[in-house]
Amino acid sequence: MLIALWQRFRQQAIVWCEVALPGLLIIVLVLLIRWIGLLQIQEWMAFDSLSSRCPSSTAEHSIVIVGIDEADLDRVGGFPIPDQTLVDLLKTLQRYSPAVIGLGLFRDMPVQPGHDALAQMLAQSSNLVGVEMALNPEPSLNIKPPSMLPSERIGFVDVSVDEDGKLRRMVLASQTEQGMLKYSFALQLAQRYLASQNIPFQAENFTSKSIQLGASELSQFQASSGGYIRAKTMGHQALFNFCAAQSLFQTLSLTDVLQQNFAPEWIRNRIVIIGMTAPSVKDVFFTSALRETLSSRLISRLIPATQLIYGVEVQAHAANQIINIALTRQPQLRVWADAWEYLWIASWGLLGIMLEILLQSPWRSVLSLVVATAILIGISFFALILGWWIPLVPAGLALNGAGLVTAFLERNLRFELEYRRVAVERMYEAIHNGPLQHLAVVLRSLDESNSPGELQQQLQSLNEELRSIFQHMRQEMLTRSDRLYLKGNLILDLQAPISELLYQVYNYTLEIQAPGFAEIQTYISPDFEVLKRNHFSVKQKRGLCLFLQEALWNVGKHAIGTTRLDVMCLREGNNYVLRVTDNGLGSASVHEGQGTKQAKVIARELGGRFQRRSHHPKGTICELIFPMQRNWLKGWVRVQ
Repeated sequence: MLIALWQRFRQQAIVWCEVALPGLLIIVLVLLIRWIGLLQIQEWMAFDSLSSRCPSSTAEHSIVIVGIDEADLDRVGGFPIPDQTLVDLLKTLQRYSPAVIGLGLFRDMPVQPGHDALAQMLAQSSNLVGVEMALNPEPSLNIKPPSMLPSERIGFVDVSVDEDGKLRRMVLASQTEQGMLKYSFALQLAQRYLASQNIPFQAENFTSKSIQLGASELSQFQASSGGYIRAKTMGHQALFNFCAAQSLFQTLSLTDVLQQNFAPEWIRNRIVIIGMTAPSVKDVFFTSALRETLSSRLISRLIPATQLIYGVEVQAHAANQIINIALTRQPQLRVWADAWEYLWIASWGLLGIMLEILLQSPWRSVLSLVVATAILIGISFFALILGWWIPLVPAGLALNGAGLVTAFLERNLRFELEYRRVAVERMYEAIHNGPLQHLAVVLRSLDESNSPGELQQQLQSLNEELRSIFQHMRQEMLTRSDRLYLKGNLILDLQAPISELLYQVYNYTLEIQAPGFAEIQTYISPDFEVLKRNHFSVKQKRGLCLFLQEALWNVGKHAIGTTRLDVMCLREGNNYVLRVTDNGLGSASVHEGQGTKQAKVIARELGGRFQRRSHHPKGTICELIFPMQRNWLKGWVRVQ
């Protein structure tokens, strides 16, 4: 019983492997496409889409933005803002004791009137940080900071934009072309604010893969972080976690501040960032990861998918993220190692294959893939809320690609098996209603007339064999088992070595009581071991066994006066030769029988040739010649 169960399991496993193989190839293809980087932009888009659907942040903002909008420009006479206006703005803000002021306006050249007063204001304000652009390899594209600010109160505002033109990374520190270490504007603001909260900042940790802010650290962006494939990792970068920042910052206009139209607690002990929010200045970037920005508040109905975000808002998000991580208000966006990501993708592909194999129903299969895809999206979404970016697009592609391919092949397999079942049933019906009925009549007549027992026994054996053929063929067709039926319970397992199979065919066939075998006095024992040097597929083994059986049967049925039978298996040059030779008279026929047609098909599939010729002085040679080396994959289903 255990053997029968094992055989059934083994046969089913073979079917599953055959159905699952194309799905496994789809998984490998998805992994390869992802490794090449062809899914990078799609992963970014999925990441942005999930981020924009995160719940609004409840964490308290430590930052207020002073945005200079179009109305402010009209009031002061246009852009750039005069230095005296900035002096008045800074003096007003300083009255309310902000923790840090970030002047996010370039001031490499004086804008009169009021330049001397601004220079004095910048030099004396220890809590004020200015900006520069310093990381462009072309010096003419960089912008110098105000000359009166010391280097420790200057931060660069250079950003790293992805290939699709959208913002997902912040640059925290980097070396310039001259080898000087520079810190970002957002990091300068954050570390001064955290210093007021007694949280130290250790600059020497820039040589490592993380930035230490008290008990927290900012892990460094890697070339393959999240959905990135071999990205440029200039300086020390980190990923924006826009999912944890789905709320707008408190924003005041220049006019609001100068007229003191705000509550004092909006400024006290907070970071104040001054920047442009006027569309005409075009200090903007693109993002799809935020549900709402200062710009999209007015035009979100026109461009809901891609938002414009002002540069001052970008710096506010970067500084706010650093502060919240240091104060453990939100998690830093983390990613898996490459090996775990690819294992995750492959696992979803395998799930798709398993669902299709187990369900075996087109509607249930499609529904299961829809449910599994929804679960995958849900897992990715909640992981993002918890601070993890895990692959979504390649995992979904592997799941649905492998699942649909497997479902299609499994459906075709079921149709094929049903077709085979019907064909076997029809064949048996034809045999039963014709030859078996006539044979039953003959047996009855012989029984009633007390005919010789030997003939009756032979006919009875034939009757049983014809009926047993149906049972064997039905099982073989429906289970796709790798077996060859010879007679009754004599069934060959085609997974066995070819030499053993041929020996069994040879011994079985010669035991049959046939006229051509009756007078044979000399047998030349065959040696099939030479074929061990090649690996044959199941179909090839079946063909070789059928050829040997048919060749021996021809001797038993047609040869006359045969006294010698030689069966040889040898090498001749680069070919194998399987030859059956007898010295009987035989019976020549110009008609090509089914056996000859079958032998030619076998020879063609082996890449060889079949021939039947006369043997001097008498007898017939029947041989199959086929090459030793061949691309066995072509045209074969299974390879041993």
